[in-house]
Amino acid sequence: MRILALTFGDLNCASTYYRLGQHLGRLKEDGIECDLLTSPSARLPTPEQLSGYDVLLVQKRLFSCRTVNYLRRHAKRLVYDTDDATWQPQRRKHNWLTRWRTNRRLKAVVRAADHCVVANNYLGDHLRSLGGQTHLIPMSLNEKEWPRPSPGTTVPLVRIGWSGAPANLCYLEALEPVLAQVMSEHPEVELAVFCGKQPAFSSPLPYLHLPWRPGGEPDAVKTFHIGLLPLPTDDFSQGKSPIKALQYMATGIPTVATPQAGSLEIGQGSGSMFFAEKPEEWSERLSELIQDSEMRGKMGTNARAAFEERFSSTQIYSHWKSCLIGT
Repeated sequence: MRILALTFGDLNCASTYYRLGQHLGRLKEDGIECDLLTSPSARLPTPEQLSGYDVLLVQKRLFSCRTVNYLRRHAKRLVYDTDDATWQPQRRKHNWLTRWRTNRRLKAVVRAADHCVVANNYLGDHLRSLGGQTHLIPMSLNEKEWPRPSPGTTVPLVRIGWSGAPANLCYLEALEPVLAQVMSEHPEVELAVFCGKQPAFSSPLPYLHLPWRPGGEPDAVKTFHIGLLPLPTDDFSQGKSPIKALQYMATGIPTVATPQAGSLEIGQGSGSMFFAEKPEEWSERLSELIQDSEMRGKMGTNARAAFEERFSSTQIYSHWKSCLIGT
């Protein structure tokens, strides 16, 4: 069996790697060859090329209606995957033309696809409203790269940590007043930031910068005692299934997060997350975890258990395989 994937980016792109890239080895072992067309500017495959594939996977990209019709006409089977609400504006409003064009393109690919794969039910509900046949496959992490955490040792400091891309530092920076207050009230706390760029705090807020390096997430996150997951309260963020939430869970630490739809779904029933929206809620939740090591340990144990049961790549791969081969 052969699959051609028109991906959102190359394997260094988080969406492409976590949705598809990490499963390529298992697919190959099962006799499923998957070729990636990673450049958005690359020429579309010809009809002859498409005829050589059993499945065409379009990942997150919103092609013109004309292109969608072309792909539908020549693909034997068309699957559309998204892990973001790409139709929603991010950080700036869409004008009426952009909004009309984006929604038109989304509707075209959703209705043309044999299956739409989504990372959470918030995305699935929207694509179903457009007439799509949806299949829920959550985000996942390779449990071999994120081994079960070792028993913790007594440490003099409680480390609150954030892991993420430079483009998302603004979410952490918005939490600066809360972090300043918490660290002032609890001198036993330190803040660590694992990122390719340092945060631009407006005050001399002390923090430890852990420079980003490829594959360095497990080593960095395992030094945290509490994970931070702040997000803006907008429609785009509602559709996010933050991979850092899974990283914190896999490492066996509690998380304090903004209650957006995707994050709520990840944490649902796990007993591993606190949710906070107002500054005082963030302060209260963080202070509670800082002062109660037993609670941190219990929530961390719950986090790892939920990860192994629901978000390990071994668990999720079977769903991808079933979806791609059409069973």
